[in-house]
Amino acid sequence: MWVWDFVGEGLTGESCLLRLMMEEEATMYRDLWKKVYKSVCSIVFYSDDERIASGSGFKVGDKLVTNNHVIQAPQATDVLLRFVKEDGYTDLASKKMSLADFQARLLDGMSEDSWDYAILDFNIPEFSDVPSLCLSSEDKFAIGQSVALFGFQFDQSNLSIHAGVLSSRFAKRGVKYLQLHVSVNQGNSGGPLIDPKTTEVIGIVTRKMTGLTRQFDKLLESFRENIRVLERASKGGRVQMFGIDPIDFFKVSQTQMAKISVEIRRSANVGVGYAYELEKIREGLGKLK
Repeated sequence: MWVWDFVGEGLTGESCLLRLMMEEEATMYRDLWKKVYKSVCSIVFYSDDERIASGSGFKVGDKLVTNNHVIQAPQATDVLLRFVKEDGYTDLASKKMSLADFQARLLDGMSEDSWDYAILDFNIPEFSDVPSLCLSSEDKFAIGQSVALFGFQFDQSNLSIHAGVLSSRFAKRGVKYLQLHVSVNQGNSGGPLIDPKTTEVIGIVTRKMTGLTRQFDKLLESFRENIRVLERASKGGRVQMFGIDPIDFFKVSQTQMAKISVEIRRSANVGVGYAYELEKIREGLGKLK
């Protein structure tokens, strides 16, 4: 499609260029999906048969890379690892294993208060045909450039792609971060941040505190304090009103509101996300060769 094709449709030169750019960008992300989707892993934790947590990861060689905090699920008994086909939701390959077996595959990593990554042995027959992603060999990217992230957000079983912009870079306590103008949601943690032009991984997606999530933390603490006050008050004796203990009633009410606030906090989205640069992951993979 050329600019003069749009002129023939009665569009101005500026409109032609804008439409052409939009079509080229759409084509770029469609092509990117086809090159990346097979390599992104859904990591779901179960307690018996109840789903309790999830995250994302991606295959690099015969290793699985994700966030360290993603694999910390002490209440879990089993882990389901899963890749999807091009439609984004049909199973391509999957395997369920015990939490102990999964965590025993950890080869290298750093905690959540540091670079927050985990590298796991992924020499698993079920995933031998899953293609690997390539990491960028060095951190050469520019603020303002296009980026894309892949992940299984909101406990969904379907893989999603989100397009955005690298809006800033910064370091905190020696850890290097990429700030993204893109929606990063619960479940995206551990997924790859991709340079759409090279299809290389340039970061590992995470989710950091924002002003909004801090406000939810304050709200949660107020509910917890209310519950503590009610528990202390209940030790002084019971009062029944129409067969209902008002203290028990308010305790249940505050507990339910706290649970709802937790779910809202998990889903809170302010259009800003974060990723870690790959410096330590490259070093970790290099040591394991």
